Amino acid sequence: MAQSDSELAGGHLDRRLTAVEQILPTLATKEDLRAAIDNAVAPLATREEMHSAIAKAVAPLATREEMRSAIAEAVAPLATRGELGAVHGELRATRDELYRALRDEGEQTRRHFDVVAESLHDDIRLLAEGQVALHQRIDDVRIELKSDIANLDRRVMRLEVARG
Repeated sequence: MAQSDSELAGGHLDRRLTAVEQILPTLATKEDLRAAIDNAVAPLATREEMHSAIAKAVAPLATREEMRSAIAEAVAPLATRGELGAVHGELRATRDELYRALRDEGEQTRRHFDVVAESLHDDIRLLAEGQVALHQRIDDVRIELKSDIANLDRRVMRLEVARG
């Protein structure tokens, strides 16, 4: 048979009450707290004592007027927004001049490189033409040598035939 809801709830309550009964003896009572306060080595400060201590701690601090005066003195030698704007404008002009100079230098370097590259291109073309001419001369010499060797072979054969 299934237990009813009230029986289940009662079981839960019993377990919870047992847990609470175990905790209760460890908690302090009002009498325990009063005895602890009365037996404390240093009793707690009263409201008046706290106000007095705070006033004593705050007394050496600067007042608002003194702080404002000190800030005004510290800020006085600093540059104004207008002065900073003028300096910023000068820096911007200098920066623009620097970018322009760098761009001009880059264009000049590119033109110089183009001239050097064109010169190298011409030199390489001359070397290539020289190589072609040299190979042609070597081929011509080879053909002449073959022709001369063939003529010599014929002469040697004629001599051998004549002696023979």
